[in-house]
Amino acid sequence: MKAGAAIREELDNAILGFLSDHGKALYRKLAADPLIMAWQDQANNVSILRLGYNDHGPVHMRIVTLNSLKILGFLRDGGIQPSIVFEKLGTFEDGQAIILLSAMLHDLGMAVARQRHEWHSLIIGMRFVERYLTEFYPDDFEKQVAITAMVQEGIIGHMGHEKIHSIEAGTVLVADGTDMAKGRARLAKSLSTKPTLGDMHRHSANAIREVVIEKGQNRCVHINVRMDDYAGIFQVEEVLMGKLAQSPIQDFVELSVAVRDEPIRRYL
Repeated sequence: MKAGAAIREELDNAILGFLSDHGKALYRKLAADPLIMAWQDQANNVSILRLGYNDHGPVHMRIVTLNSLKILGFLRDGGIQPSIVFEKLGTFEDGQAIILLSAMLHDLGMAVARQRHEWHSLIIGMRFVERYLTEFYPDDFEKQVAITAMVQEGIIGHMGHEKIHSIEAGTVLVADGTDMAKGRARLAKSLSTKPTLGDMHRHSANAIREVVIEKGQNRCVHINVRMDDYAGIFQVEEVLMGKLAQSPIQDFVELSVAVRDEPIRRYL
């Protein structure tokens, strides 16, 4: 198993590969910000050590960022533009900036509490949104407001509790549900010594080998969940499908499950 720092570096490099120079500069700032890093680490402390839940820290937020960028790219390839482009408020690169800010900040509120943590994330994250939009979009106040509003939507919408409408927020919502492979549950599962709330999420995630996001055959995006045991179905049906049902991008996504060498099960 790779150490946390090595995993973060690998994810950082993968994320940078999807970005323009402007996006790379923004992401490098977010990934290296010591205060964001401290909030992400504290979110993980609360999630794993205090509550016994899955990873909600720096690795998870990077995986959600990477998967969001993949999904957004496949949507564009299929003719579905980010809302900021469709509404003539910005470019595809601005849509990626919305993804970066939303995904890298969406779980900071776990440092406070699990319940309604998306709203805590919004409060904590706004200082970073304002700081970096002022730096990267100086004097373009209309774009600052448009991006800020969509980032806020992406953060509060990632649990599927609030109705969201933008492609960007819908992408983050679905990408959050795609981080379900066994690595996410490894530490919490190893620390668990007795039955407790959250066991099903940990055992289900531990059955999932990998989640592959690729171009779809009949829709823009195909999400294939590959697992070693049927316990992983819980994570697909109770988490990912619930997020898809609440996402504006649902009609553009195919979802399938492969259990060992058995025939692929198609959900969407």
